[in-house]
Amino acid sequence: MEEVLKIENLHVSFDSYAGEVHAVRGVTLDVKEGEVLAIVGESGCGKSVTAQTIMKLNPMPPARIKEGSITLCGRDIVAASEKEMQDIRGQEVSMIFQDPMTCMNPTMRVGKQLTETLVKKKKISRAEAEKEAVRLLKMVQIPNAEQRAKQYPHEFSGGMRQRAMIAMALACNPKLLIADEPTTALDVTIQAQIIQLMGKIKDETKTAIILITHDLGVVANLADKVAVMYAGKVVEKGTARDIFYKPGHPYTKALLKSLPTIDTKKEEQLVSIPGTPPDLYAPPQGCGFASRCEHCMKICQVNQPPVFEVGEGHTASCWRLHPDFPGKKED
Repeated sequence: MEEVLKIENLHVSFDSYAGEVHAVRGVTLDVKEGEVLAIVGESGCGKSVTAQTIMKLNPMPPARIKEGSITLCGRDIVAASEKEMQDIRGQEVSMIFQDPMTCMNPTMRVGKQLTETLVKKKKISRAEAEKEAVRLLKMVQIPNAEQRAKQYPHEFSGGMRQRAMIAMALACNPKLLIADEPTTALDVTIQAQIIQLMGKIKDETKTAIILITHDLGVVANLADKVAVMYAGKVVEKGTARDIFYKPGHPYTKALLKSLPTIDTKKEEQLVSIPGTPPDLYAPPQGCGFASRCEHCMKICQVNQPPVFEVGEGHTASCWRLHPDFPGKKED
């Protein structure tokens, strides 16, 4: 499969009055055509900053790409100017934002918002754009698409607004679709429909998808590969099966233990992760998870763990995976 996106050793910081926030610290990722990469981790770990940097949506300043490279469909994103990015956004990469109500223009009809994108990006006539807008709304399974195109965003339900956002993101047939927590504000039934729709789109259009989410259930249903982020770093990468059945990093294991299962008894308590994430104004010298890890050793507090191979295509950054570690590697 053709490689759509490659990120190598990406460092992104934000300058503030209180100092430099090291939001992303050495992220390396890749996504191929027709593949779904899920990025998971708690709030503040750098998921959205990484995704927005791909489209250069973070205001610069205060944001700065300190180091690393981003290659999208063979183009160098780090070196691209704002004018070049305006051509790349929508054509090569699009984004589905977390809250469609705040991302859509409340004073414009949904169909017109789609039509404007098509006229500007595809250089087609307004009549052709109106037909294409209706086709896109039908593709994302919005009923009575012709009538719905004439309505305003507030007349749509939450699930329909999210579908309309997906239609807008797909309007120009991008090679990469970034979905930033697309199911957060939806009930479980609508969540399932949105995930099923995204899976169908991936299969039919071969669009690569980056899915940012807190919901590991969504990951299990849709993702081919998973990257677990913590404190601005990718601490584990592998297939969805690897992450769920053979996790290698203590943080990944703790996340999985905090999930309720069908076997969880009523009297049993869910396991929580004690403590809080580190302050990224002053990132820890060693492993970012050390202060919260029950397996923490002296070396964890002093040195960053390198990337160790857990299995084929499955890596994790934990000193317990070192070949010379004397203890048992798995809990």
